[in-house]
Amino acid sequence: MRVKQLLYDLSGRVLRRSINLSLYSSLLGIFSFVATGRKLQNKLRAPGYCKMMSKMKPKKLMIIGGSMFGFGFIVLMIIFPPIVKMQIKRQVSLRHGTEMRDLWTDFPLPLDFKIHLFNVTNPNEIMAGQKPIVHEVGPFFYDEYKQKVDQVDRDEDDSIEYRVKTTWYFNPARSNGLTGEEEIVFPNILILSMVKMVLAEQPSAMGLINKGVDSIFKKPQTVFVKAKVRDILFDGLFVDCRVKDFAGTAICSQLKEKGESLVPLDDDQYLFSLFGKKNGSVDPATIRVLRGIKNYRDTGRVIEFNGEPMLSIWADDRCNQFNGTDSTIFPPLMTEQDDIVSFSPEICRSLSAPFQYKSKVKGVNTYHYEGNFGDMKTNPLDKCYCPTPETCFDKDLLDLNKCVGAPLVGSQPHFLGTEEKYLQLVGGLNPNKEDHDLSMDFEPMTATPLSAHKRLQFNMFLSKVEKFKLMKNFPECLFPFFWVDEGILLGDEFVKKLKVVFALLTVVKVLKYITIFGGIITMGMGGFMMYKEKDKNSMDVTKVTPEMRNGKDDEKKWPTQVNVSTIQTQSAAVPPNLDMN
Repeated sequence: MRVKQLLYDLSGRVLRRSINLSLYSSLLGIFSFVATGRKLQNKLRAPGYCKMMSKMKPKKLMIIGGSMFGFGFIVLMIIFPPIVKMQIKRQVSLRHGTEMRDLWTDFPLPLDFKIHLFNVTNPNEIMAGQKPIVHEVGPFFYDEYKQKVDQVDRDEDDSIEYRVKTTWYFNPARSNGLTGEEEIVFPNILILSMVKMVLAEQPSAMGLINKGVDSIFKKPQTVFVKAKVRDILFDGLFVDCRVKDFAGTAICSQLKEKGESLVPLDDDQYLFSLFGKKNGSVDPATIRVLRGIKNYRDTGRVIEFNGEPMLSIWADDRCNQFNGTDSTIFPPLMTEQDDIVSFSPEICRSLSAPFQYKSKVKGVNTYHYEGNFGDMKTNPLDKCYCPTPETCFDKDLLDLNKCVGAPLVGSQPHFLGTEEKYLQLVGGLNPNKEDHDLSMDFEPMTATPLSAHKRLQFNMFLSKVEKFKLMKNFPECLFPFFWVDEGILLGDEFVKKLKVVFALLTVVKVLKYITIFGGIITMGMGGFMMYKEKDKNSMDVTKVTPEMRNGKDDEKKWPTQVNVSTIQTQSAAVPPNLDMN
């Protein structure tokens, strides 16, 4: 899984392209309002402001409050979020000529690639049938550059086809003092692969393998070799195919036909290494993905590999389908219901990492995801990954033979997550989740992984082979060879600039509630003042009914009720303390 392609960025230029471009045009519109808000805050703190507010006309307060409420509710709550989302959707597409397309094509910074090898500490005892004891050596840190070449755009279905060129450079500064010159005892993968394949396909030819190994490798006494790490990984171990005998010639013919790990020298001589032939070369396989112009949710989704709409190596179409992206880009605006799903050409299958919990990486809120290789033995949905209909691996193990053409078995490092019995058969393994799981932490709005680790260990099932002299007493085990960690933890400089973007969004969020509730309070004040003013401008005069109580009927009496109409005051007659102007 190349899960890091658009993840690592320490420069402001890349930040503007990958993150700020999606928000920049939206945020500009609020900067002036933020400044206005600061001025308003200063006024609120000024002495006598409340007294000044009390002298303000009620209608003016109502207008100000309504404006604040309208801006907060309509602009900041209703209009602004869709604008931000629209900008993010627009910027993530792989449209030709855009900056996002340029980043996706040729990421300017190196990606992380760490390799851990298992040094065999008791090779002679293993040859005699004892339990293997290994010691991990690493990580050997490499800067990995990936470039998408031979691109072909297809507007009719909004897709793009490409090949991948991969280049590794050793980084001694990040290898914890390791140089690659260290010598370790390591299994001869070429010999072991030949033996396993002959046992599976033509056991009767084991005698031919005995003779061919003696011819090509000059009568070795063990299936282990002592070599420098750099030779095992990149520079290569010598393979001499200048032999003339039938057995040696037949084996060399098969090696050269597959030849994916052999680098040719002069006169039928070769170098075998794990990554040497791939270094600096273009993978012949093509990948076709959707660009996401028509639908941002389709960005990076794989629809074709090596010219085919699905694989043909697994037992069922469900396992042969392409699910998810090419692992170099993911659709933004993620939710907790979304899994991280990507297709990995290196293992010829799609992997899913479900959401686990909300997390935080270097102060940035993220979603944490974890994945594994499933359980083909008990899960019906994974049974199509079984090597044969009758034989299935235990949980969290993956058959790589059909994909890489060698009888290798994939697992998480140190057999994390699989059956305990494999740990009992090999000493020196200490699995722990923190160092060995397949996990990642995504910032959900932009779908940017702040921390990501795609870890894969390469192993081989080995046992006694009576007809092959070098393995006549070999113990039964799942033998670990090495594991790789394609992972990233974003640098502090990038995280700091990322925080600035989200700080602005936080300001908008806070400002939204300030303006909404502030507007409600201000309108309430205005309404209350209008009510009080109306009360003061209206006076009811009580009736006066004096009566003569001297008992004389001819005395003149006051009318029983005198109604005095409400006095209509004019502005000139209103005392100064009632003038709201």
